[in-house]
Amino acid sequence: MAVEDRNGNRIVSTTYLAFATIIAVWIAAWIAKVQLDVSVPWMATSVGGFVYWTTAKLLFWVLPAYWLIRLEGRDLKQVLNIANLKGWLFWGGGVGLLIALSGWIPKILAGKPLFQFQPSFTLLNVVLIAPLFEEFLLRGAVLGNLRQQHSFWPANLATSLCFVFLHLPGWFFMGDLLENLTKPVGGALSIFLVSLIFGYAVKRGNSLLAGVLAHLLNNLA
Repeated sequence: MAVEDRNGNRIVSTTYLAFATIIAVWIAAWIAKVQLDVSVPWMATSVGGFVYWTTAKLLFWVLPAYWLIRLEGRDLKQVLNIANLKGWLFWGGGVGLLIALSGWIPKILAGKPLFQFQPSFTLLNVVLIAPLFEEFLLRGAVLGNLRQQHSFWPANLATSLCFVFLHLPGWFFMGDLLENLTKPVGGALSIFLVSLIFGYAVKRGNSLLAGVLAHLLNNLA
């Protein structure tokens, strides 16, 4: 038992350290992007930005997340648990729809269209890249590892704080950090709360795909 506790503590400590390193590297990625936008005009285009950020997320989010998952002894088959189709569809879809309705109902009552998206790289990021990559890092790696040493809700709370921290560099470099930290809806508080819900969906659906699906539907609202 003592050996298991030490191993669990090591995994948790390594997970926090790895996430802190990811944030530091992510800040560096933003600094590099600002410089590249000036020196390489193509990088300031929608295509250039999409290529840059997708590559950066693969390198600085997905690869470290996979390493953390393997460190804890899990594999992608366990994390995704695709075979539990009913579980992740029910919890991911159900939770995601409930969140989405909070955005759709006001639009319906105001007579506005539910979706106003045009095909673009921004849309691709919203409906595919962000749900997949963010959930893989936060719910797949961080929450999954923290749950080895902590009960679900403390692990979910810590993971949701990490989720907020992941957004801070972007808010800072886009010039709306203070606004997102202080506004009651759509900022840090909203992100923290939906993150708790995504984590709960993953737990009940017993699959990371529940969080991905809930995240996708939330982004469409």
